[in-house]
Amino acid sequence: MKYLRIAVVIAAAGVLSLACSKNKNNAAIAFPDSLVSDEVVVTVNNDPILGGDITFLAYTTTAASPDSVHNAEFNERVLDQMIDRFVFFQEARASGVVVADTLVEKMVAQFVMQFGGEERVGKMLSDIGLKRDDITRSFHRDMVIREFVQKHVEPSIEVTEADSRAFFDQNQESFASVDSVHARHIILMFKPEDTPEIREERLQQITGIQKRARAGEDFAALARQYSQDGAARNGGDLGYFPREMMVKPFSDVAFSLKKGEISGVVETQFGYHVIQCLDHKKAVPATYDNVRDRVDSMLRQRALGEELQNRLKRDRDAAIIVRNYETGA
Repeated sequence: MKYLRIAVVIAAAGVLSLACSKNKNNAAIAFPDSLVSDEVVVTVNNDPILGGDITFLAYTTTAASPDSVHNAEFNERVLDQMIDRFVFFQEARASGVVVADTLVEKMVAQFVMQFGGEERVGKMLSDIGLKRDDITRSFHRDMVIREFVQKHVEPSIEVTEADSRAFFDQNQESFASVDSVHARHIILMFKPEDTPEIREERLQQITGIQKRARAGEDFAALARQYSQDGAARNGGDLGYFPREMMVKPFSDVAFSLKKGEISGVVETQFGYHVIQCLDHKKAVPATYDNVRDRVDSMLRQRALGEELQNRLKRDRDAAIIVRNYETGA
């Protein structure tokens, strides 16, 4: 079975206490192993959380695995996260935040395209008992939350100069830069099922590409045409990276190249690479002035997380949350 994954718009800043009351006379399902898309699992201030909401979040959680989605403890955590979203969504909605249906559908369409188109995504959803509406509902809810955070919460976050300087003074070593290289590459990737003959064919192909690049063909254009990773659309550009960020065979070659130089064929566990060095950057001692923006951003994110946690706790403490199932515990 294939699993969908998307970036979660907001994450609960902490696991909050689940203030729920069980309705033992209306136990619709045996959560979490028997969720039905349209069935009401929990109500939050009379708003229903449906089985499809829980299932979609479970399969788009980065920690999800074939075993975890049928694990009661995992699914209880997912339900807890969904309740957080609902209470926050209700606060956002009450503030007057509205997201146009056309914008939601645009995002859903991009999601569907990213995962192979309507037919493939339809089958993936069907395999786990979901419908297209489950995606749309989830995107709408999280987009409203994101809009609310950006317009009503983030502007209230303030970081003073004194706070920034104090944080830098206490964490100066963590801001020290290291030597880095700016490179781009072309990769023909390995697959577990590749035979020695297939790998030899890839080696011959990447060798031909490498010779063309050294002969003067545009490296970025070759990367867009042949490279098999996500950087291909950007001409293979990997940006600046420190030595430790890449696997050793790749870093050793990238850092040994002169600016503009193109490597030979490099083999890693991921495939065959050709690397072009675009620039080297030496380590720079950390000073408050050259890292001030980073410090400010870190402190703002920390303060935002604390504010979201406080809001979630307040909203959940005030919410009427009713379970509509029995866990059997």
